[in-house]
Amino acid sequence: MKAIFPILFLIMGLMIQACAGMGAVSGNHQHRALLLALSTKGRDISSYAYDCVVQGKWIKRMYFQFEKNGRPFYRFREDLIRGGRRFVYIYNADGAHDYQYYPDDNKAFQCPTSGAWNESNYDRARDWHFDYQEGAIMGQEVIRGQKCRLVKLQNNIYAISDETGVRLAKMNQITDKTPAMVYENFEFDLNDDVFEIPSGVRIINRKECLF
Repeated sequence: MKAIFPILFLIMGLMIQACAGMGAVSGNHQHRALLLALSTKGRDISSYAYDCVVQGKWIKRMYFQFEKNGRPFYRFREDLIRGGRRFVYIYNADGAHDYQYYPDDNKAFQCPTSGAWNESNYDRARDWHFDYQEGAIMGQEVIRGQKCRLVKLQNNIYAISDETGVRLAKMNQITDKTPAMVYENFEFDLNDDVFEIPSGVRIINRKECLF
């Protein structure tokens, strides 16, 4: 009988390790499913905008569009204060041009777009924004009253909205959960004119847009 007990303990130990391993696999599978669900929600967005805020200070507003006339297309706009003046940069406004627009001066500089995003990769733009499947879920949080998952992507941690799949905040460290940047005042389904220069603005052609 004495010889049997060590064998029983060994068997029980192996069973406990096996169960723990199955639990880890199950948990990992659940995380993969959650990340896929977040990515899927994000990819349903055709266009959106948000403000970037750091320590309560407005930095800029960003606008993104992933479709045009029902087909994949990618362009973005950023509004900020530059040199004390309002400054607007529109990338790939019409598939051929970028614009540097100064609303206070009623003028805009037009230049050929860089072509970094073009017909060959327009449909991948959503993935660049919303592909979380290579990330790791680090926990849950509530940001601006919205439930979200804390997802580690490369060296950054983002708070991803459970409802929409958009990023609500970027954090430097997981330990204190203090957002380094918050994204707020979201808009969805933007009008095309957001990415157009208003009529009456003086357009100045350039070979390249210099910053």
